Amino acid sequence: MNNSSLAEQEAALRQQLAVRPDSVAVNNNLGIVLRHLGRLSEAQHMFEQALALEPGSSEILVNLALLALDEKRKDDARALLDKALALRPDSPTAKFVLAGLFQEDGRLDDAAKALSEAVAAQPDFAQAHLYLGQALFWLGRLPEAEVACRRAIDLAPDVIDGHLTMGDILCAAGRLTESDASFNRALAINPQSAEAHCGLGNVAHRRYDLPGAEAEFRKALELRPVFFEASRGLGLVLLAFGRAQEAEGALRQALSLRPDDPSAKGALNAALAMPRAQPRPAVQTSVDTLIAPRNPSA
Repeated sequence: MNNSSLAEQEAALRQQLAVRPDSVAVNNNLGIVLRHLGRLSEAQHMFEQALALEPGSSEILVNLALLALDEKRKDDARALLDKALALRPDSPTAKFVLAGLFQEDGRLDDAAKALSEAVAAQPDFAQAHLYLGQALFWLGRLPEAEVACRRAIDLAPDVIDGHLTMGDILCAAGRLTESDASFNRALAINPQSAEAHCGLGNVAHRRYDLPGAEAEFRKALELRPVFFEASRGLGLVLLAFGRAQEAEGALRQALSLRPDDPSAKGALNAALAMPRAQPRPAVQTSVDTLIAPRNPSA
């Protein structure tokens, strides 16, 4: 949604508010628009007015929690979500936002549980199915991750993230032809997707197609120059080619983004130990180092 569309919505809602100042929906919806416009203090005022009109609304509390997260007030957000869930224990939106907090804290099991509860409460919640698939993927529960991701794609086939996540899951499962197809479906939705090219690079690397992998990782970095997974993937491929100096550059770029990544650190040490005058045998890596977690965005 662009700012022009949001500005039009704001104008329409303000006209409605002038006629119906006591409308909970108008106050709340205006708060949502203002939040998307980045006018957080105004958004908070509208949400608080809506909540004063309907103190038992879990939905408004969730909106206030999202605003608190925008302002990096995690403790306030958690308290607001707890209030929302006390009012409506099966609130899918509250469970969904709570899962994001759990994930940020590294509590993936709790995140997966909250997302499972969200989709149980609202089976057509496509984004929750997708994030559940991602959480299960990071936990290594690939069959369950695939089921959740396929449901997300069924509900929202034109959303690129479902196909990207499915590609990651299938690559990790060693189903490379299907993974290729998923990443190519993502490219059909957005031909400029750096993530899809990076995924194709991972698949090519799994196939030991080093030239193909290099080409895909370089394309990903052309589209998105600051990209950890593509820099690391390129570094691993260049190391496998024995091109130590180039590998070092790519791996240092990756480590500038995630300094503690063990696979990039190990590969950089191997590159530094490799004599520059002559190539060494290919250095391979296990599949679980090829795919970096992709963070859910609200």
